[in-house]
Amino acid sequence: MKTAYLDIETSYDGTFTDQRLFKDYKHHRITVIGLRIMDGESDAFIQLIGKDVTRANLMLVLKGVDRLVTYNGRSVRDKVKGFVGFDFPVIAAQLGVVLDQEFAHVDLCPECWSKGLWGGLKAVEQILGLKRKLPGKDGKWADEMWKKYETTRDEAIKKEVLAYNEEDVMMLRCVEEALAKR
Repeated sequence: MKTAYLDIETSYDGTFTDQRLFKDYKHHRITVIGLRIMDGESDAFIQLIGKDVTRANLMLVLKGVDRLVTYNGRSVRDKVKGFVGFDFPVIAAQLGVVLDQEFAHVDLCPECWSKGLWGGLKAVEQILGLKRKLPGKDGKWADEMWKKYETTRDEAIKKEVLAYNEEDVMMLRCVEEALAKR
């Protein structure tokens, strides 16, 4: 089964009011889509960056994928809390494709809830005993760094954001494996 683990980074250009920031899908501009594609012995990591973030490019990368895995990515309400996620609604708003209508999808967030694991991806990783190589970074950090990169064009900043996104994507598989053992 060909599986893609997916995570996005965004740059927010709306007006911050409160927690609605995460529901303001139209004002999050996708800066990076990270994908780990696993198919038998094949394991590839791909990032769509900046202007390469297009519907055509995303669908090309996902060609032949049987299943998508995210953490809080769903565009449909989950059965645990009735919440919509983040990644797929932002992708739908920007690229015009609803990924969980196009592909089978596993969202690890409600999977974690069903096992009594609460919090964002990094909090769940800690509960599961998983260690990051790049601790102390989050989506807000990635947003700020991407904006700094756009201003300075400092490639070192861009590399940091890409490394952060890669670690998020790779941790999805680690969380999925840890959940299977619980």
